[in-house]
Amino acid sequence: MVNLKKENKDKQKNEKLKKEKPILTEEQIKKKRTRNTRIAACCFLLLLGVGVAGNWYWENSDLPAKISAVSSEKDKVLGEATYVDATTEAPKESAYFSSARVERQTARDESLEKLQKIVDSTKENDKAHINAAEKIASISDMISAENKIETLVKAKGINNCLAIINDDGTKINIIVDVKDLTDKVILQIKDIAVSQLGCSFEDVTIIQSN
Repeated sequence: MVNLKKENKDKQKNEKLKKEKPILTEEQIKKKRTRNTRIAACCFLLLLGVGVAGNWYWENSDLPAKISAVSSEKDKVLGEATYVDATTEAPKESAYFSSARVERQTARDESLEKLQKIVDSTKENDKAHINAAEKIASISDMISAENKIETLVKAKGINNCLAIINDDGTKINIIVDVKDLTDKVILQIKDIAVSQLGCSFEDVTIIQSN
């Protein structure tokens, strides 16, 4: 019985010693640290090697070119779609209307230049100065009215239009580019001219360009 108790005590003592962590010496601690450092260094070198290899593959393969080509093609398609949806090609003006506009503008510029010289060379209370200033204002009003009439007439579906008001601002010639000049179209154009210029229907002349 005594021997059995002694054996149990020895057994419990041995199990307790096994559970206790061994105490490392200073040399063992240094070796363990050195081993951990070597493992960390190896991992770093491995990652570095993978990065270098990946960079080399990127620079020496055609992968960047393929990606760039795909991206460019994508942008091109999107750009074309935007261009088609967002813009409308303006119709080209005929040589007749272009020439007529230049002649009208040239005549107006010459008149304004002469009138401006009179204004600059005379005093404000002089009759010539007053008349010249009034004519300049009148020409400016006529230019504005012509532009409005042309815009409104073209809004009715007319391909092109040129409005020319005479010098005293009482009559107007309207040249239109339209194949079928019906009574309805004529009436619409005259209504526009009368509302903008304040003249009568008889003072509006419509000329078909073709």
